[in-house]
Amino acid sequence: MSPARLGSKGDLGRIAVEHGVTAGDDWVTVPAARIREALLAAQADGYRFFAFITCVDHLARTDGMPPHTGPWEGEPPRFEIVYEVRDMERNRLLRIRAFLTADDPSIDSAHDLFGPANWDEREVWDLFGIRFNGHPDLTRILLPDDWVGHPLRRDYPVGGDPVEFSQEHEEWQTAPVKA
Repeated sequence: MSPARLGSKGDLGRIAVEHGVTAGDDWVTVPAARIREALLAAQADGYRFFAFITCVDHLARTDGMPPHTGPWEGEPPRFEIVYEVRDMERNRLLRIRAFLTADDPSIDSAHDLFGPANWDEREVWDLFGIRFNGHPDLTRILLPDDWVGHPLRRDYPVGGDPVEFSQEHEEWQTAPVKA
């Protein structure tokens, strides 16, 4: 992806530490401390439709590499925050990524830049435990208020109820003797 594709003003191109195209969609990686600046630059370039925010927990990387190739100092990032914004007039999509360490999983809120981000930030807080600095009401949105932990983190304990008839699983997964 050329810097010219990052925006006519080039602001987003100057903020990005990494950029590319995946399956035809543009993406940029920006420092977490500059997320609001990047979102404002995207808005100035026509990306005014907010699609979503989500998070990826890279705790279980099997190759031992950080989740991106851009510059990084200190502890490798664990969480990837992904914002998808769209330019409806020019039919363009952009994903803006920022990485957070496990010891300080927080990033500035975008609720005042894109109204619907309020709800997505609450969902990411609820499920991943990412704090959005400046959010007006960072409370649970999907889980009960007394829920302990954040279940989409890869270190969250996995458990569950025993499956009824599970002791017979070999019997019903084995082909019959006579078919």
